Amino acid sequence: QLLSREEANLISNFISQVGMWTAKYGDKAKRIEVVYYPEDDGFEIISNEANNGILPRNRISAFRGELMAWASQQTQYLKGWANERTVTAFAVIHKDGQFGALCQTADANATVSDTSAEDAQTEDTTADA
Repeated sequence: QLLSREEANLISNFISQVGMWTAKYGDKAKRIEVVYYPEDDGFEIISNEANNGILPRNRISAFRGELMAWASQQTQYLKGWANERTVTAFAVIHKDGQFGALCQTADANATVSDTSAEDAQTEDTTADA
């Protein structure tokens, strides 16, 4: 499977980070899944940690905090420091010794009219074929 430059960079960073988490947290890092939800700029995080690291009274474990911080840094990098891109998809997984990553971005400066014009051009080209 071919990866975009963003996906290749993300999977490389994730593999390296999982190695550090495994050394620091042991079995808790045997399974890690992080999914980003752009509609509310939030994350779903699943790990091998008991109760997924959610503690009583709205607290989280240090491990879960590190997972969230890493994911937030990655999405910010993908957005660009001036927010010139929008992250439309972001997910990483480590399970049973295997890794996966998905990330997609779009130009944040594209307007609805720009998108409509591109769609109309695509429809015209398709109709001519």
